[in-house]
Amino acid sequence: MSPDADLKLDGLKVLVVDDDGDNLQFLAFLFETYGAEVAAVSSASDAFQAVQEWQPDVLVSDVRMPDEDGHMLIRRIRGLTVEQGGQLPAIALTANAKESDRLQALAAGFQQHLAKPVDQDTLLQTVMEMAASKIR
Repeated sequence: MSPDADLKLDGLKVLVVDDDGDNLQFLAFLFETYGAEVAAVSSASDAFQAVQEWQPDVLVSDVRMPDEDGHMLIRRIRGLTVEQGGQLPAIALTANAKESDRLQALAAGFQQHLAKPVDQDTLLQTVMEMAASKIR
């Protein structure tokens, strides 16, 4: 995969959470290929800790995970102060592609909902746009 010159994530801190190891590795590789600094974790609890300790610029999270799903994770994040990462831009990635799923993700606190399998360019562009309009 050769990076598209228009899609640069240089210096951007992207936190990726997915309980599927293959998806997690792919997403980390994708973002790193385009210059991002990536923290890849496999659980919502690890992601919540990383938000507070690492202060990422964007969160890309699977929705369906055991123990604590992506909706629960983003609600916990939204309960944090701004300084702790409570307004972190967040993208939900899910195989659930119905309109009701999108609305549920947005209501939980995600700003974007992308259905799997996601187009790489769409995901990269969305991450860039969200980082550019960061509200914290």
